[in-house]
Amino acid sequence: MCEAIGALEIADGLVPSGVFPALEDPALRKTVRARLEECGRTLISVGNGWTSGYRDDIANALVELDIGVLAPEDRAVLVLILLRTVAIPRARGSRAGETWANTDGVKGTSVDELALNRNMSKTQIKESVRSLSTHGLVDRRRGMLLPGPALLRLTPQRSAQLWENLLLLAAPESLYAQAIRSRRTSGPQRDDHQERV
Repeated sequence: MCEAIGALEIADGLVPSGVFPALEDPALRKTVRARLEECGRTLISVGNGWTSGYRDDIANALVELDIGVLAPEDRAVLVLILLRTVAIPRARGSRAGETWANTDGVKGTSVDELALNRNMSKTQIKESVRSLSTHGLVDRRRGMLLPGPALLRLTPQRSAQLWENLLLLAAPESLYAQAIRSRRTSGPQRDDHQERV
């Protein structure tokens, strides 16, 4: 069990299904989940594998304390990369998959392409890409930029929030964007921190 938890915490990507009995057996998986929860972490199922990430309540507390929060320039570059490599291809129907890091058949983007956004210099973009790569949020392959494996560590709630934020940016006047803003301003979101098998 300790080996499975260690692998979840250090894996650069997913721990494939079938590697650790502690992740395959529901009773053992429940124990793994409980151990992670004690440390403020949670077990996340992604496709045919597993990873771990911060529980939503812990992530919210860290954000409030400004711990682990990306610099505004890095956030802007990450958004541009996600728009070009995930959101736009998916909106056009040319991309399958439910995760941020599912890059099968996806054309990456480049620093030159990102520099077409005139609000940031090429130097700023390169520095942000370096920082994002260090944090595992961007993956560089053959000179192309793709979403990185750290995005797999987002809980379903955090992933949905990221999608909503991209929608608010790309189509701020849409009915869906209006519904998101209305829901977010209508009061505190409920805590979905429940044990999931």
